[in-house]
Amino acid sequence: MKLAISQPTFLPWIGYFALLKKVENFIFLDHVQFEKRSWQQRNYIQLNGQPHLITIPVKTKARFKQKISDVEICDYKEIVKIKNKIFLSYKKARYFNDYYENISNIFDNNKNFLLNLNIELIKFFTKELKINVNFTLSSFYEVKSNKEDLIFDLCKKINCEEYVTTIGAKKYLGKFKNIPGTDIKISYFEFIDIKYFQNNDKFIPKLSILDLLFNEGKNSTKILEEGFRIINK
Repeated sequence: MKLAISQPTFLPWIGYFALLKKVENFIFLDHVQFEKRSWQQRNYIQLNGQPHLITIPVKTKARFKQKISDVEICDYKEIVKIKNKIFLSYKKARYFNDYYENISNIFDNNKNFLLNLNIELIKFFTKELKINVNFTLSSFYEVKSNKEDLIFDLCKKINCEEYVTTIGAKKYLGKFKNIPGTDIKISYFEFIDIKYFQNNDKFIPKLSILDLLFNEGKNSTKILEEGFRIINK
């Protein structure tokens, strides 16, 4: 059984879902410290042929060490603006009408906590992309370690056969072929930017999954497959 572990990011990029498609279990890191101005609360869409950053406003004043699970959304008016930007950006996309109403409802029904909004959006995209993966929260396992030890301990709790992570993680995990003290293999992946249909003069890579789904619909799964690479060198 393959496992991946990551923070629940906002409208994740395509590679996030390519990884989800390759594992059976996925742990959302919800009990670690929230990082302001990170992918946990922002991501890129296409607007007028250019990458445009949209950001969920959250409460951070005097909450310097708050956990991801505790982060509250502070201004629903800004959420409405984000929805409007998504609408204006993609209303002419081929598959916009197939998905936008459900996405809009998820925003409306998750006004309080960032974690809930992010996870519900991720689960929606996962369902539409026909990805079969089991989600759990890191807080469920009551692991108190940090950094790579946190990853190691979660892998042991799940008792997976293989842990799959980004190629960037090789900087601090590269000295290990297996999770220390176990037979759990560590594998690294990268996602190659595969060009797909965009209504732009120039292809824009590394946008939110929104861009792929609105433009390619059910064909999005093929793009995920083509771009995913395991690198174990």
